[in-house]
Amino acid sequence: MVMIEVRTYVEGTAMPEMSKQQAEEFLRDVHVGVLAVERKSNPPLAVPIWYDVDEVGDVFVWMDESSLKAKLLRKAGRATFTVQKEVDGYAYVSIEGRVTFLPPDIAVMQRIAIRYLGPDIGAQYGENSTEDGATIVVVHADRVRSFDFAG
Repeated sequence: MVMIEVRTYVEGTAMPEMSKQQAEEFLRDVHVGVLAVERKSNPPLAVPIWYDVDEVGDVFVWMDESSLKAKLLRKAGRATFTVQKEVDGYAYVSIEGRVTFLPPDIAVMQRIAIRYLGPDIGAQYGENSTEDGATIVVVHADRVRSFDFAG
């Protein structure tokens, strides 16, 4: 018989957060992120998306400039970005912050593709991508929340 310890967290009790270093390492692991952005007349838009993270923990995503995501991000000026794992102890890191837009950059696009598809296929994918209509969005890590059930 397998015993599973279940921890109950009540209001006012500290949840097992990751250290800053643990959260940054978690972000650098390969996860599909979920980008969430507010909109006035509907519930927030939340979409899965590939990403990369820089040395300070800001998240870079690439998208079509004319996409609903890009339009909403420009209007809101901020977003939430969350990554999680479901196995070997549930954990997540969630970033809340302002967003900035950068011109399309094949090097960033290729780096994101390689992260998810591996060096060979990712390089090909990046080489075949075009900067036409693309934009790079940076979600700045103004606030980081994390949880590690194993912690």
